[in-house]
Amino acid sequence: MFRGARRRRRPQLTLERQPDGAPKAGLFTEPVRVTRLEPLDPEIMDDGRHRVTFQVEVKDAEGRRCSDLAVDARLTGPERAATVQGTTDMFGRLRIRMTGPPGDYTLEVLDVAAKGLAFDRDAGPTTAATVIEG
Repeated sequence: MFRGARRRRRPQLTLERQPDGAPKAGLFTEPVRVTRLEPLDPEIMDDGRHRVTFQVEVKDAEGRRCSDLAVDARLTGPERAATVQGTTDMFGRLRIRMTGPPGDYTLEVLDVAAKGLAFDRDAGPTTAATVIEG
């Protein structure tokens, strides 16, 4: 074998934990918030029913668009109600749709699963509604 070969010593590293309450220095800063929540123009389907679409936009504390975050919402229409989940696109936006008859449609954002970042419900809109006339 190798006689006289020396083993290199690696420098010792100490990892310091970041306090949970401090703003994150990574991709997004906390808290994240919904900055825009609005109904888009409804579409009329071939069978006479209507497709209602709500657009949700999420940004961080510095106003940067937050992509790839899960959004939980409650969508209510004249026929049914559903809890839905979707993921924001690269622009920090998500579209949530429901098809049904004319009537009242409401979307309420319940939570934004922001990969460990806090979601501030009070910093932006969390409910939007629209009425589809028959």
